[in-house]
Amino acid sequence: MFVLGTAGHIDHGKTALIRALTSIDTDRLPEEKERGMTIDLGFAWLKLPSGEKVGIVDVPGHEDFIKNMIIGATGIDALILVVDAHEGWRPQTEEHFQIAELLNIKYGLIVITKIDLVDQIRLNLVEKEIRERIKNTILREAPLLKVSTLKNLGLDELKLAIQNLILKMEPPRDIGKPRLFIDRVFNIKGSGTVVTGTLKGGSLGEGEEVIIFPSYQKTRLRRVQSYKEKVEKALPGSRVALNLAGVEKNDLRRGDIILGIKPVKANPYIDVQLQLLPPSPLKKYTLKNRSEVVFFTGTKETRAKIFFPENQPLKAGESGLAQLCCPEPLVTYCGDRFILRIPSPPTTIGGGAIIDPLAHPHHFKNKEIIKFLQRRVSFDLKELVLSELEKFNFIPREDLLVNSNYAHREIREAVELLKKEGKLISTSTDTEANAWLIAQNYWQEQKIKFLQQLNQEYELSPLQRGFPLNKFQSHFSYLKPEIFNYLVNSLVNTAEIDLKNGVISLPSRKPQISARQEKLMAEILKILKEQATHPPEEKTLLAQLAGEQNQNQKEIKEVINFLLREGKIVKLNEGILLEGENYAMMKDKLIDFLKTQKSISIAQVRELLGISRKYIIPLLNKLDEEKITQRKENVRVLRTKEK
Repeated sequence: MFVLGTAGHIDHGKTALIRALTSIDTDRLPEEKERGMTIDLGFAWLKLPSGEKVGIVDVPGHEDFIKNMIIGATGIDALILVVDAHEGWRPQTEEHFQIAELLNIKYGLIVITKIDLVDQIRLNLVEKEIRERIKNTILREAPLLKVSTLKNLGLDELKLAIQNLILKMEPPRDIGKPRLFIDRVFNIKGSGTVVTGTLKGGSLGEGEEVIIFPSYQKTRLRRVQSYKEKVEKALPGSRVALNLAGVEKNDLRRGDIILGIKPVKANPYIDVQLQLLPPSPLKKYTLKNRSEVVFFTGTKETRAKIFFPENQPLKAGESGLAQLCCPEPLVTYCGDRFILRIPSPPTTIGGGAIIDPLAHPHHFKNKEIIKFLQRRVSFDLKELVLSELEKFNFIPREDLLVNSNYAHREIREAVELLKKEGKLISTSTDTEANAWLIAQNYWQEQKIKFLQQLNQEYELSPLQRGFPLNKFQSHFSYLKPEIFNYLVNSLVNTAEIDLKNGVISLPSRKPQISARQEKLMAEILKILKEQATHPPEEKTLLAQLAGEQNQNQKEIKEVINFLLREGKIVKLNEGILLEGENYAMMKDKLIDFLKTQKSISIAQVRELLGISRKYIIPLLNKLDEEKITQRKENVRVLRTKEK
């Protein structure tokens, strides 16, 4: 399915040519009938000798309606450039042709009309003039047809040329991302609101749910028509009419977009590769940084401010990078073409391709931005993937390049190739949508940062063997939990860290004990050994040692915690500290007693161990916590093993 569009100067016979080819009068407005000129877009279709249908968009030729021509041209696959045999190449012929070049329309035909009004000498001169103008352009080898709609000359040859042309054209791509750029909205009695446009990027079928941008309203397609015929599914590259359920005509306008149900993103900042038209004595303009321009994309027309690298505007005929700042978010795709005009005096100045539809407002102050955009100019899919990742650092797989003219399948295949080449990281080994993709350089930075943070923790706490994992999560709060977990697991898998019971450590790291700390440890153990039957509480010991050792309580606390981790001492409830060997001795005595006596009371514990109730209750609670004993009424018994 293809759509062709006319172009050419006013009164050069575009509408008459379409009428002769299709029997459809594309001038539908009363004012167009009255004035005898095309004002708005007109639409027709042609059934070729092969039976295939092609859509035709008729555009106005008058310079006052050039914006309508641009909107029409953005949706066509091939150009029918119409030149009057009597008048030849005229100013609007030139402007229309320049617009077609800026839109990168690669296919086309040139039709010289009204040949019945000139002699052969004039016809040869016009043909030579046309050939000279297009010799260094995309259409340099385009077929040139000569017709007279009045005398029905050359029309069959033109139809055959159109048929041969579409055989050479690349079929419109179905990338699973349908976009219908609305160019007309109207009501049909008994049916409701209908919109028309050229469908790009995917198919739309009857009964499907769609989203209207910019309102994000969801609606259902009651009926779908293509070229006045009801179809179950409209294909990309065709002219389509959609009957929308539950939507009022006044809620829609030209420039809105009908989108598939899959999510896309809108953004007011758009980075572009811009080509300005060469200087012309008839159209002079000055383009400054922050100049206001008129931006055309799809069927949307909006004002925008333009920014250039280093505040150096491009001059007429030059090409380069720029950023457009629009007053509202727009849905555009990487690779979409656009046209720029200046509002006063109204003049077409250039156009180009969208490089980054989801740009940040950067004003090109960062040189890396320019490098980033230069990598994307070729629209190579691998470079787009890598540059997108470098821009966001990490991104859900399902969100990667959603605003691009590539299918999800193509993007997925590129990701898998880059993953095999070691150029990106994926948090999943499969192609599930919930996987995160991460820029390789960024990933290495996070691994280095993690290890540096771990070493820093060791410097602050040299007695520690490891640290709680949740402590590190706070240092990486900007990472999604899935990415942080994948980071930890990857470091564990490469044996760069150990993870056990929620504690991370360096495999080769051992506690660094200073001579002062060793002396303090010995003193703590000595005190606890001497006070075996009346051990101190931790706060009492801290105060005692702080006075004796001339150390602050934080340092003493670190040493106590180290001894606790190493099992040299044991902490009971109420903060009571026992020397480890003393605790083991008490535990063994209690177990031996229970093995023979089956139960033990508090009085019996006091007699067995020679300690007071103050210590007995915390000791028994500790044994309960260790699942050695369990309370049964007023005594303790050995805990039976669970089957």
